[in-house]
Amino acid sequence: MGDVGAVLPRLLMNLLLVGNVALPRSDLDLARVDRFVADQMRAGRVPGLALAITHGDEVVYVKGYGTDARGNPITPRTLFPIGSLSKSFTALAVLRLAGAGAVDLDAPVVSYLPAFGLAAAGAADRITVRHLLNQTSGLSDAGFREPRGALPAGPAERVASLAGARPVSEPGEEFHYFNPNYEVLGRLIEVVSGESLSDYLGIHVFAPLGMDSTFAVINSAELAAVSDDIARGHLLAFGLPVGAGEESGYLGGSGGVVSNAEDMTRYLTALASGGAPGVPASVLGPLLTPPPGSDYAMGWFERDRDGTRLLEHNGVLSTFTAQAVLLPDSGYGVAVLYDVHSLAQDLLAFPRIEQGLVALLRGEEPTTGGFDVRHWGLVFATLALLGAALGVRALLRFPAWTSWAPGVGAWRHWLGIVFGLLPLGVALAMPAIVLRTSGRSFGSLTLFRSMIGVMTWLWVVGALGAANGLLRLGWLLRRG
Repeated sequence: MGDVGAVLPRLLMNLLLVGNVALPRSDLDLARVDRFVADQMRAGRVPGLALAITHGDEVVYVKGYGTDARGNPITPRTLFPIGSLSKSFTALAVLRLAGAGAVDLDAPVVSYLPAFGLAAAGAADRITVRHLLNQTSGLSDAGFREPRGALPAGPAERVASLAGARPVSEPGEEFHYFNPNYEVLGRLIEVVSGESLSDYLGIHVFAPLGMDSTFAVINSAELAAVSDDIARGHLLAFGLPVGAGEESGYLGGSGGVVSNAEDMTRYLTALASGGAPGVPASVLGPLLTPPPGSDYAMGWFERDRDGTRLLEHNGVLSTFTAQAVLLPDSGYGVAVLYDVHSLAQDLLAFPRIEQGLVALLRGEEPTTGGFDVRHWGLVFATLALLGAALGVRALLRFPAWTSWAPGVGAWRHWLGIVFGLLPLGVALAMPAIVLRTSGRSFGSLTLFRSMIGVMTWLWVVGALGAANGLLRLGWLLRRG
């Protein structure tokens, strides 16, 4: 009888979640939620998304909007890669092992992974499991150059690839968001459990939570192998969504989970209920509690928005974005899975959707209007066209320039050449600029795909400026 009592509620939920289903609550206007999401999708140039809203242990709303890049309608069961939302599942797996006494969170990682080593002798010995979970290991993108060549075949190879990583601070002293922290944890799970990371997550995390459609992959090759089963995502070019494939990359432990809105409701309700199968509340607590002096727990950031405590995290791949938010004081949880990614939407669309949904849950009016992704696309399309026109005009006027130039001081010519080369220099230096300003390392291709308008403008203006600069430089050198 006890088994029946456990199975019937889940069976009922499965039946309810077959389509777009609302379980109405008197304090949430679902028609208003629908209107808000539809309006923000238009303003944010979002082709498709799946939305999940929970309250305590109840599913309030789960619905799909729009289509993916194949034209398939998004439903609550449409699968999306959820990027860095995967980190909280990896953390939950580690906490589950800790709850069983198999892992000591304050033990050095090398006590479980003797092969874990860094460029600085003895540095790895001071890093604990908790440091990895809290992103305070002292490792960062600034101290690690990803080895060129083939992707790591699995977690063991990923750990080996960190042998050249250089710590940028002592463990426990500073927060640095660093994907390999969680990728090392993925290997720890394998070694301690004796199971592959994907199998352990599937059997001991997803299945007990009732996340029957959710699974984990190790790298982009595995993701590509199941691409027919998941949504196809988009890039954004000058405000227009364009279907595209995913970039290659290593994902195991840090970003390899694939899920859907229906399954995410089960995760949100488990967290809101204060526990998860196999993990006592005393062990689960750290998952959602940042250590002193930090706003990062274990796969969740703690924020304060107008006096409301939020726990949130996003997940970003090159053609997908995911967001999850918990409101501990009211018991609400929200997950939004998008089939598109771009810098413009990171800045102007996704935060507005998240903040607007939180406002609606609080009974407030969401902020709408203002400069949006449509305007962003128009601005950079205009800049690219204007820059191209001016660059071509300068090339066509070069003969006239040679007649005018002898009467002008050489310093003005050199200044003009440097100014003309500046956009190209910025485009080439963009990975270094982003690393310097954000602490995150991304390759040129990734940056181009995430901000096609910005980078096209820089490359068009930069290429034409370089051509003009070289012509003028040649003239100056010939003139002596």
